[in-house]
Amino acid sequence: MTANNPPLGLQDVLDAFMMEDDHGSEVLARYVREYPQFAAQLVDFSILAASDDSDDQCELSDIDRSRIDAAWIAFSAIDTNDTPVSDPLAKLTGEKGRSVAHTLGVPRQVVTCFREHKVIATSVPDDVLQVFADELQIPMAYVIAAMNQSFSGFGGRQFKADGKPSAGEQVSFEQVLIDAGVSEADRSRLLSRGE
Repeated sequence: MTANNPPLGLQDVLDAFMMEDDHGSEVLARYVREYPQFAAQLVDFSILAASDDSDDQCELSDIDRSRIDAAWIAFSAIDTNDTPVSDPLAKLTGEKGRSVAHTLGVPRQVVTCFREHKVIATSVPDDVLQVFADELQIPMAYVIAAMNQSFSGFGGRQFKADGKPSAGEQVSFEQVLIDAGVSEADRSRLLSRGE
C-alpha cells in the first residue's frame, strides 16, 4: 500500500482489508485514510466481517418466523398480473364470524371490524389474533399481514354515503371493544390475553 503502486480498485482494497489479521477500528481507520473514495464500502465491509457467523446456524424464533411470513404475505399480495388477491379476513362471515365472536365473548360487530380492516394489528394481543388464525385455518402471520393490507372490494358493509367517500381509519382493538359496548371486565380480559 505504498504511493508507488498503481491505484487499487474497490475489490482489491476489500480483499486486502479482509486479509488483515485484525479488522478493528485502527486498521479500518488506516484503510479509510488511504482509500477515502471507498470509505462507505470499507465501513460496511468491516461491519460484515465483524459480525458473528454463528447467527447463520441459529434456529429462527417464532417472532422471526412470524415476521418473515407477514413480509412474504405482503410481498405476495402485490398485484403484478392484475389478479385479485384473496383477503382471508373476508371469510369472517356467517358461521366463522359467529364462532370467533362466541370464542372471544364479543359482539359480532367486533369481528366485522376485523373483516373490514378497521383494527390496528399491533393493538391486538397474540392470543386474540390466534383465535382468528385458528378459525380461518391460516398462520397468525397471515392474519397480521391481512390486517395491514388494504383490499379493494373487500366484503365490507355498503351504505349510501352522506358525504364524500374516504378511506376508513384504523383504530385500536380497545377502541373497537369500547365502541361495541364490551364491559370493562371483558375488555380487561381480552386485552390482557397473552401477557
